[in-house]
Amino acid sequence: MKLSTFIIILLIMYQGNAQRKRGSNPNTYKFSYKSETYKGTRLEITAKLRALKNNSWFINIPEEKQIVLTSLFKEVKSQPIPKIYKKRAIVFLDALYAYEDFLTIYDNALYEVILNLKHDMRRLDFKFERQLTRAKIVLDRAKKEDQYNNEKITLLSKDLKDSQIKLASHRWMKKKIEKYKGMNAIKKPDELIKEFKKVEAMNVFTMIEEKKIQKINSYLENQIIDFFYKKSLPEIRLGILEFDYIDKI
Repeated sequence: MKLSTFIIILLIMYQGNAQRKRGSNPNTYKFSYKSETYKGTRLEITAKLRALKNNSWFINIPEEKQIVLTSLFKEVKSQPIPKIYKKRAIVFLDALYAYEDFLTIYDNALYEVILNLKHDMRRLDFKFERQLTRAKIVLDRAKKEDQYNNEKITLLSKDLKDSQIKLASHRWMKKKIEKYKGMNAIKKPDELIKEFKKVEAMNVFTMIEEKKIQKINSYLENQIIDFFYKKSLPEIRLGILEFDYIDKI
């Protein structure tokens, strides 16, 4: 055997042994992140990262941030070089898991707001019913004592209608809120809460970035009341309001 051929054979054997010792394969990617090991072909790992990105836990990340994550994910999946793929995958995972704190704070804050609203429903029901009753009394008195003052009667009629809308809207919201049971109302929301969470996600995220966490609950409470109020308007019927507290006024 020629010396050159012998040397080539030795080199091939050495490379094969070295590769087996490393347990590597040119088609296998492997890296760890947190407690998770990512190992397999590029397509397999990319599929795993995509499934993680689309996990329902991350669905309420603000849309603006979803765009950033999508861009980072595209950089990962288009990278064929294992070393660079790993680096870009970790950058993507860092960005994805950075939103965990936001999601936890957001869900907990909204859950507390729902609990507070449920607690206040009866008190608010009494408040709005009393406002409506008083508005009706004032209007009826004006129609008797000042019947030719059209401007005053028009204004008081508007006050009465506004009070009717407030009570009807509150009753509509009350029925919705009372159905929400436990944290599942936030984790697995109905269409109303799902839409609200999506609308307010970026605002809450900004408040967290600006270190205004203590203001999130009051902000969400005001926003959700306004949100439910607007949603109720096409559905409420002012002519079928029942009075539960009128005898107590």
